[in-house]
Amino acid sequence: MTNVLALVRAGWLSASSYRLSLLLSVGSLLLMVVPLYFVAGALQPVMADSIASQGGEYFAFLVLGMMVLTLLTTAVNALPGAVGSSIANGTLEAMLTTRVRLSELLVGMMGYPLIWTGARAALLLAAGLALGVHLAWERSLAGLLILGLIVLAHIPFGLIAASGVLAFRTTGSIPQAVLALSGLLGGVYYPTHVIPSWLESVSGAIPLTYGLRALRRTMLEGETLAGVFPDLAVLCGLAALLYAVSLLLLHWALRYSRRVGSLAFY
Repeated sequence: MTNVLALVRAGWLSASSYRLSLLLSVGSLLLMVVPLYFVAGALQPVMADSIASQGGEYFAFLVLGMMVLTLLTTAVNALPGAVGSSIANGTLEAMLTTRVRLSELLVGMMGYPLIWTGARAALLLAAGLALGVHLAWERSLAGLLILGLIVLAHIPFGLIAASGVLAFRTTGSIPQAVLALSGLLGGVYYPTHVIPSWLESVSGAIPLTYGLRALRRTMLEGETLAGVFPDLAVLCGLAALLYAVSLLLLHWALRYSRRVGSLAFY
């Protein structure tokens, strides 16, 4: 834990030296909420029936979707970005020769970006609440649990992308593809049942589809964890499969990069 906290602190010290960037990051997020509010209001009569089982309010539907997508962007991009930077500045090989466990190193490298994005997501939600979003507060703990599961289920994509950086110095556009598919087919902007049938099967293979539906039903409808268990079961199953594949790829990439001696150069 000490090693993880040290890496998180290092990330904070590095990011805080770019204060304007931090301010712009927060400001752009908050400014996005206002047009989102008016667009949602204009589309409410059109969307009301299709989202009736997920709160019925399109603005709240969008705010939760955008909040989750913000977190997933970091979950998918943080690790490959950190690995690429540490290879470029020559610190990754040095860190791998210490007694820090690989799991601690990976968590520490993702720690600060996830914490910062969590703060930004909380601000986005607060802005939504100020503009009229209503949540089932009695389900807050269940909502946090589901949100954590959603993020954890998408970290394997970051592990796979980081494996590509280790072995081939490229993510292979994996983060962009995952985020594009999740945004378009995972239910961020509209419920997945309105997607054309020939695309609905693709939507069924996307973890966000199940996690976001469970989160909305819990926080907007007041549904219990038992009520969204089928979605959570599928989400956990997909996450387990993704972790198995991603960890195998990561260990292979580490062995390969050590064998060819490429950890010290980009």
